Amino acid sequence: MSEFTLEPLYDYPQREQVLALARTHADAVDRGERSPFENLREIAKDGLITLGRDGGSLVPQVSVAFDLATEDASTAFSLWAHRSTIAFFDAVGRELPAGLADATVSGTTAMAAAYKEASGLAPIKVEGTLVEGGLKLNGSVSWASNLYPGGVIVLPVAVQNAPESHPNRYIVTVRQDVEGLSIDYHRNLLALNGTESGTLKFEDVFVPSEDVLSDNIEAFLHDVTAPFLLVQSSFCLGLAAGALQEAAKHLDVSQGVFRPEFPLILAEYQSLREELVRLASEPARAERRDLLSLRLGVSHFATIATHFELQVVGGAGYVADSPTARRLREASFLPVQSPTEGHLRYELARYDHLENLRDAL
Repeated sequence: MSEFTLEPLYDYPQREQVLALARTHADAVDRGERSPFENLREIAKDGLITLGRDGGSLVPQVSVAFDLATEDASTAFSLWAHRSTIAFFDAVGRELPAGLADATVSGTTAMAAAYKEASGLAPIKVEGTLVEGGLKLNGSVSWASNLYPGGVIVLPVAVQNAPESHPNRYIVTVRQDVEGLSIDYHRNLLALNGTESGTLKFEDVFVPSEDVLSDNIEAFLHDVTAPFLLVQSSFCLGLAAGALQEAAKHLDVSQGVFRPEFPLILAEYQSLREELVRLASEPARAERRDLLSLRLGVSHFATIATHFELQVVGGAGYVADSPTARRLREASFLPVQSPTEGHLRYELARYDHLENLRDAL
């Protein structure tokens, strides 16, 4: 008898259809035989990829990502990257490029370098040179996803010849098929092979002035961090919830030896779930430290939950194409997706250091 019920974060009318869609196609998406965007285009018909754009609660949007991830983390991940791209345009008051709202055009966030530089971890690797009518880009982005023909990419640029006292960090948008941009796709990944991930290489890519979204990178990151991390955290927690749902069916294995652990795991799940809903209810008021802590917590918890699922499911879960093995592989991606575990721990340690200083003064 199951001791875990997968309760919705938010019970929207199309929830059962979303779960069924993700469940039906999870294996094909995992094998790279079906694009996650086929799923996103379906749910976009009901407006489920553009929720919370008015600046209010993000609970409905994180709920959709959470539900997708309980069945198919690849589609949930693609939703996060796409929805983040939408948030980037909203943050600067720009009209969305045609096709983003209905997912007929893909959105790619290539913003990892901006967050790393802002944290003092590494410089932005794409350099820009101001030229007549805009700027030219050279450099690389080591990892980005949703890289489909004609897609919309948003990335940070380090401007090399900005006039003194002028901003030298821009946020720009380019199309994937722009001249001078090439992609080396990452194939044979441990998981998420359907997400069209790869390395971007820029060689004298021209960006017209109107495609500069912001020259105030600090303010831009401040405005987009909450939706970026909250939707990301929701699919991490959804992946964990899918593992718990399956694990609950097998608690009597080995004479119930694992049963005493399950309430402890559920208590941690409930705590993370409540924190996600709290922060997503008022994203504009969410503290950065809380967002980072949640993101690290759900990543750790997904690892715990998927390993526990494997323990109780047993050998059947070790079969490579089983849902249990897929979730285990998907969870292994979470510490390396941006912001990586190292990045998160570095930033959170700085907060702890500042607190210790304040206590000492």
